[in-house]
Amino acid sequence: MSDEVQISEDEFEAAADDPAIEMDIETPEADAAEQHTDVVHRDDVPAGEDSDSPVASADPADVAEQRRVVNLDEEDYR
Repeated sequence: MSDEVQISEDEFEAAADDPAIEMDIETPEADAAEQHTDVVHRDDVPAGEDSDSPVASADPADVAEQRRVVNLDEEDYR
């Protein structure tokens, strides 16, 4: 299943008080608050330049691939 999403009370109240946001009467409050929270972007980790690390002896393409961040999509089959 998907990971639990933590939404603070302040974020929920701000989303509920925003007049630009129209919510359907049947929309669950938690879903509406989650959909209107800011997205957290995860960045790729830059490759290290340290010559003593095992990364220095690895193929640069492999290092770059291992450092990439693949975001979790909640719709993916697990």
